[in-house]
Amino acid sequence: SWETALDQLREECDEDEALAAIGRQRDRDTSPRLVDVLLRSEVMVYEPLWTLIPSNKAILPILGELFHDHPHLLDTAYELDAELEHRGYVAKPIAGRGGFNISIVDRNRKLVEKTRGQFSRQEYVYQQLFPLPVIDDLSVQIGTFTVDGRYSAACVRVDRSPVITSGSDLLPLRILEDEEFLTIRG
Repeated sequence: SWETALDQLREECDEDEALAAIGRQRDRDTSPRLVDVLLRSEVMVYEPLWTLIPSNKAILPILGELFHDHPHLLDTAYELDAELEHRGYVAKPIAGRGGFNISIVDRNRKLVEKTRGQFSRQEYVYQQLFPLPVIDDLSVQIGTFTVDGRYSAACVRVDRSPVITSGSDLLPLRILEDEEFLTIRG
């Protein structure tokens, strides 16, 4: 993810600045680092830089303010408030991924699920609880993907837990050309 890459880039740039401050340079015989190759024009990055904005959950309270009562947005806040506590909420790290460091609390203030992971030191947002659909005792989440700015794929992830993680099962899907799909529907 870009968030992880940027964290590493910041770390590498900080190292370079620290060396420069004491009048030294990085040893040229060491392996290339992310900062040395990532932003070069010859490198194609699969995940576009603009995905930093929608993947960072800090944007969710802002969207809620801009589009108050929009039917496709859940109430989200930077601080846990009484209304979210009353309805149930999910605590999410603002730049987390893969279901790490998620806490689900129901309207009775009972912890439903909590995951651990690498994002525990980040700031959190608190989002209105809206449980995933459950089919055959499995929580279900549909994901979509773009390549080169165009819709390119969908996936279905399932888990017995109410939190979908990077380790959740990924169900196989069959990809059909439009013409083939239309003839099947007949």
